[in-house]
Amino acid sequence: MQKLQIGLYNNTKKDPLNAFTSNQFTYALFPNDNAVSTSIINGWQYEWYMFDFLTKNLVETKDKTILDVGGNNGNFTIDFAHLVGDNGVVHTFEPQRIIYYQLCTNVFLNGLTNVYCHNEAVSNVDGYLMVETPNYLDKGEVNFGAAEIVTEGGEQVKSSRLDSRTFKDVVFIKIDVQGYEPFVIEGATNTINTHRPYLFVEFEDHLLKKQGSSESKLKQQIEALDYIVKPFQEGIPYQTESGRCLDCVCIPKEKWEEFEHIIP
Repeated sequence: MQKLQIGLYNNTKKDPLNAFTSNQFTYALFPNDNAVSTSIINGWQYEWYMFDFLTKNLVETKDKTILDVGGNNGNFTIDFAHLVGDNGVVHTFEPQRIIYYQLCTNVFLNGLTNVYCHNEAVSNVDGYLMVETPNYLDKGEVNFGAAEIVTEGGEQVKSSRLDSRTFKDVVFIKIDVQGYEPFVIEGATNTINTHRPYLFVEFEDHLLKKQGSSESKLKQQIEALDYIVKPFQEGIPYQTESGRCLDCVCIPKEKWEEFEHIIP
């Protein structure tokens, strides 16, 4: 295991980031991140069922565009870049400034030229928001992917709508933004209606309620766009507050009616 001397002040007395090679990809990681980083370190695919869905349903991703909203350290982004190939494009959005730097590092370490990284919070407005800032050098376990959009006490970051950009041939959008999903979808209505992509969306009721929504309201919002919402890993217990998998796949109604989908 090779250590990288990244982002350390001489007086911090903290361990540096570690470089890990897992599944032929290289990552600069915070060893104390107990979610996505743990899966990389242990060599298993985080939220594997999303990729299983693409494979089992023969979803064609080559040469397409994938939007990764809530990019974190780039774990999914790197896999997405290989799914779309050299002629495809991945746009990944990460509001936490420090994690954005980590994301860019991992994209660079893996030699990916088909990825565009954006230090932005995706929302229903073009402007500015505030995002939580964990202690990134804390030796205790932290889930850096759990940072939320807040009204005070965070760091200001640019916000934008997906509809403020023009994309080509979007095959799916992954949205994992700690309860801010309704705002992302509201600001992406034109993009969704134009491309009719699959949506991989996290439903976490207590976080949605903090943002003025709920699981049922988010489901209704997506269904209003003529989508079918199906949970991943239905009936399988998970160590979450609800006791079940938090992620759903949202399928355009016309695709749902065209052929029978397999939901892992």
